[in-house]
Amino acid sequence: MLAALCFLLLRIFTMGVLDGLYVEACIILTTVLDIIVRATAEYKHSCWYEKLTEEKRNVYLEVIRGGRRFMVSIYDIVVGDIVPLKNGFQVPADGVLFVANSLKVDEQEITGSDEIVQKDLQSNPFLLSGSKLIEGIGTMLVTTVGKNTGWWLKMEEIRHETEDQKPFQGYLQWLAISANCLVLLFASVAVIVQLGLYFSGKTKKSDGTPMFIHGHTSAHEATEFVIKSLSFMIATIIVAVPVGLSIAVRLNLAKTMRKMMRDKVLVQTLSACERMGSVTTIVCHKTGILTLNQMSVVDVWAGGRRIQDMDNVSQLPTFLKELIIEGIAQNTNGSVVSETGATVPEVYGSPTEQAILRLGNKLGMKFDDARSASLVHHIIPFNPKKKYGGVALQLGTRAHVHWTGFAKVILSKCEWYMDGANNPRTIDEQQRKFFEGTIENMCKEGLRCAALAYQPYHLGSLPTNEKLSIIPQDLVLLAIIGIKDPCRPDTRDAIQLCNSGGVQVCMVTDEDVWTAQAKAMECGILRDASGRNIRTGAQFRDLSDSEREQIAGEILVLAESSPSDNLLLVEALTRIGHVVAATGMGIHDSKTLLAADVSLAMGTGGTTAAKENSDIIIQDDNFATIVKCIIWSRSLYTNIQRSILFRLTVSVSALTLCVVEVVVYDAFPLNAVQLLLLNLSIDILGAFALAYRPRADRLLMGKPPVGIRDPLITKTMWSKLIIQVFYLVVSLVLINSEKLKHGPSSNAEKVMNTFIFNSFVFCLMFNEFEIQSIDQTFKEIFRENMFLVTITSTIIFQIIVMEFAGMFVSSVKLDMKKLVTTSLLGLLSQVATRFPYPENQYYRN
Repeated sequence: MLAALCFLLLRIFTMGVLDGLYVEACIILTTVLDIIVRATAEYKHSCWYEKLTEEKRNVYLEVIRGGRRFMVSIYDIVVGDIVPLKNGFQVPADGVLFVANSLKVDEQEITGSDEIVQKDLQSNPFLLSGSKLIEGIGTMLVTTVGKNTGWWLKMEEIRHETEDQKPFQGYLQWLAISANCLVLLFASVAVIVQLGLYFSGKTKKSDGTPMFIHGHTSAHEATEFVIKSLSFMIATIIVAVPVGLSIAVRLNLAKTMRKMMRDKVLVQTLSACERMGSVTTIVCHKTGILTLNQMSVVDVWAGGRRIQDMDNVSQLPTFLKELIIEGIAQNTNGSVVSETGATVPEVYGSPTEQAILRLGNKLGMKFDDARSASLVHHIIPFNPKKKYGGVALQLGTRAHVHWTGFAKVILSKCEWYMDGANNPRTIDEQQRKFFEGTIENMCKEGLRCAALAYQPYHLGSLPTNEKLSIIPQDLVLLAIIGIKDPCRPDTRDAIQLCNSGGVQVCMVTDEDVWTAQAKAMECGILRDASGRNIRTGAQFRDLSDSEREQIAGEILVLAESSPSDNLLLVEALTRIGHVVAATGMGIHDSKTLLAADVSLAMGTGGTTAAKENSDIIIQDDNFATIVKCIIWSRSLYTNIQRSILFRLTVSVSALTLCVVEVVVYDAFPLNAVQLLLLNLSIDILGAFALAYRPRADRLLMGKPPVGIRDPLITKTMWSKLIIQVFYLVVSLVLINSEKLKHGPSSNAEKVMNTFIFNSFVFCLMFNEFEIQSIDQTFKEIFRENMFLVTITSTIIFQIIVMEFAGMFVSSVKLDMKKLVTTSLLGLLSQVATRFPYPENQYYRN
């Protein structure tokens, strides 16, 4: 704009107010349109980011309101709501505790202190919104919401990327800076040469006489030539500098993000899209991602018999049923609500709790009566590391301590079991092997095995709360239960698609080896039951760093693993060169998410802490959606590659043509207005044409991922660029012949320049077809509305310019022969570029 203003003032000063303002008007128009396009792209991106932030914050959680449980948005919590708290939970509002059991809270983001705070009802019952529960369970009463909480200001801050610049962004910046420098250098050299030839008298008119003769040429003529040269230089710079590349990248990003949001993918870190397309390994949790997380008890051993038809569990001995119901009702954070007139009661809680509570319903449990029949003396929250939890109950002068946890862990602590006659029997070696075989048999069927046990006490002999936190060694086994969690219907196909695309899927789970193997076989992660690709968390944990690195790439299932074991696996994979995407759901997965190249949080089952530490949120928790994310990221990568190739072709072709014509032929083949119009029609419309390409799933997932540090411009792209530029420049230079210049018509030079301009436009337009047809047939291309609209718009725009705007662009109408010739030159440019590469693949592999 500043350059246009300077030339405008100079032209007014030398030639008058109304004489020839077309160049400056076009510069202003081009700049304004460019600003509008950029501003529109920025605005759309801003709107998308605001929507993403809103979606991320809109967490649904369970509250108790009016005596009933509801799932409500975090925005709909009100003062007076009762909120159950559990491990990994983020406190949604300020409140006060009235139930707390071994509750430990991280308040670092609120208070700045990195110490874990112990909460209890006497000395420290207050909770701050935004703090995270590290351990324990509790219940809080909401006292403050919205703008009155201390967390409000932190929630209002829009998350920005604080990490170092990623290779993709750095490469684009390097490319832009290099292109700018080269364009400035060559354009300046061309103008200096042109001015040197002019003032030395070597520039000739059409009649062969010098354009500049010292002492004879007027200042007005010399100034006009200088203005024309400088205008040409500025126009060349505007066209050749790849400003349209940033527009193309932003259009691709905005379009891809919107498409990903429709596919239930929220991208929080833009650079994650680059890395997601390069992922070689996905470290994925089983429950809720590979499976539906819809659990149900389908197998029970209790009272000396194994029951696989749940309609028959009510036939268990009465006293044993009462003990099981007592343990289920009191040793859970869930609840059962019987609505008036409803035949089936509503069950609330985690999926595992819901499955166990439904078992209690089949046993004849009256939840409220079972809860009120005993007094809770102490709660031992379920510990994911120890894999058990318990509750101490007071029943008159007696006391029962019920334990629930992983079947193997509970069984190892049992010395007795309850038989079919309600008598405790000692577990001898033979009986223990039978129980272990029962558990193994359930696990091999893909069931998650849990066990219920208890220990009776006299009220006076009940251990202290500190001793109760450690599970004793003399429990009475009540039941072994098998919980089924079916795989998602589309998981197997998604994993096969990953394998075909060179992406390995590694399942991590805290469940038994046999359960993990059965589920991995069902999902298609494992192809045989040899066990060579399976490790337990303990086995992997006990290895040295070098030993972990040797086997990490072969592990497909990591069973009985903790979050710390998953972290070790991710770190080992990254050290040996894998690009790792890791899933996370709880607060203990935060370190694993931070260590992975791409972190994926689950939108439904994931905690707020996991979402805050993730790059991408998978809203529906579906593994197939993760695969869609990979496909979209690869599509974005290839689209940007094509945009770069096209834009560099425009820049290099325009610059080379102008420099060669000025230096060799001592003439301006394209004037400033033509170059600016070329920038409008080809650059901006070309960006739209290449940005809105559909995904080519069959090709994108049919090859290995691109290396994360591989250059965006491959050797194939460079060679295609050189061939296209060479063809284009040689063809247009040959057009500029002496015969055409000195033809019978006095308008021959304008005809030649118009011919060059039209041929240039058609060559670049056909280049879009060549780039588009790399992974598509022409039949598929002609079904793409956006591409056809942009190409048609380019042709219409060019016709309007040629037919009706000749006085503005210094062009004339071409006859039919020359119009056909320009079209053929464009068509041959595609053939020339494609001929050496019958199958062009932009990926290195």
